[in-house]
Amino acid sequence: MKIDFSQKEEFSEKIKSVVHPTHYHSNFARKTDTTFDLNLKNKKNVNLHPASVLVPIQYKNCVWQVILTRRSMSMKNHSGQISFPGGKFEEEDKSLEATALREACEEIGLSASNVCLLGSLPSHETVTGFRIFPFVGIVTEYENHINSSAEVSEVFSVPLEFLLNKRSYSKHTVIWDREKRSYLAAPYGPYYIWGATARILYNFSEIVSM
Repeated sequence: MKIDFSQKEEFSEKIKSVVHPTHYHSNFARKTDTTFDLNLKNKKNVNLHPASVLVPIQYKNCVWQVILTRRSMSMKNHSGQISFPGGKFEEEDKSLEATALREACEEIGLSASNVCLLGSLPSHETVTGFRIFPFVGIVTEYENHINSSAEVSEVFSVPLEFLLNKRSYSKHTVIWDREKRSYLAAPYGPYYIWGATARILYNFSEIVSM
């Protein structure tokens, strides 16, 4: 399905019609469409931590954009990488989508009241031990802001049309733990979007292009 990015009023409904409903991730289970980092696919018994991210889409300056962050260099996992607002599921979180909204507020000051969730994307498993559950939401009345400098060093936006174009992504290889492995990347200006973030966005692009 081709998305017409110029039709602002119809955009939300079109995105909602192609993504999974929010309750698709009502538990931590691996789904049939889960994607994987590197060679994790056949490791069925990997003990992964559940985590959630928000894929925040905002109409700003007449363009649909995705709000992304650069993780602080002081972070234990994925330091300095481009990521979505998000983090580990905590026991006090009522649901996985609640985790994504809580983390977005804690990291970049994005209030849940300014997010309209449209649905979810396939989960993704990382070599660092997480199963990530992404939730897509439309953001209103938000200006880029860092709420936790310990976690986030920069907040910026990338046009959604660029990120939903599969030609924006290229496959690369790396030697990791003495093995040759591959990953996706979508460089944009000074930003090198790769790893789990690129994989989740590529999943999104595949869903939209169906």
